[in-house]
Amino acid sequence: MSNQSKILLISVAVVAFIVGLGINKAVLSDEIKIEELLNAKLMTSEGESKIVKSNLGDLTLINFWATWCTPCRREMPLFETFYQNNKANGFQIIGIAIDNQANAQPMLDSMGITYPILYAEQTGIKLMELSGNQSGGMPYSILVDKKGTVIDLKLGQVHEPQLNDWVKGARYEGDQ
Repeated sequence: MSNQSKILLISVAVVAFIVGLGINKAVLSDEIKIEELLNAKLMTSEGESKIVKSNLGDLTLINFWATWCTPCRREMPLFETFYQNNKANGFQIIGIAIDNQANAQPMLDSMGITYPILYAEQTGIKLMELSGNQSGGMPYSILVDKKGTVIDLKLGQVHEPQLNDWVKGARYEGDQ
């Protein structure tokens, strides 16, 4: 490969990276109405209506997902392991399904998911939009503290290093 070809390839890669960053920023709105999400009443797997904020821990990852979303299914076992290893320290995960329970529960059972799941069905899309995700893409995760203050947003699959960084960067109630 000639030097000119290498320079052209590198230039294209840099431009693609910059455009990708711009698109991701455009997808996540600066206007976040987190209170709408935190005060939403959604159904539990037991058929009870529950307000989202009633499940907040010291640090909570609120994750929008659907059974048909492959990246959502890929990150759920990681979330379960992370939840089991960190819940004693005040870390919570709330899964919000853009599905009904009849579709989602068999998958959750087969994966051994034990963190709280709330069923939003189509209401979840509106809640995602109000919470900063204008594209409606999934998975979509919101990290909040115990008061519901947004710490971080992530459109796309969350990976273990990011979970570790979030927990290391958070200040738990017990640390104060």
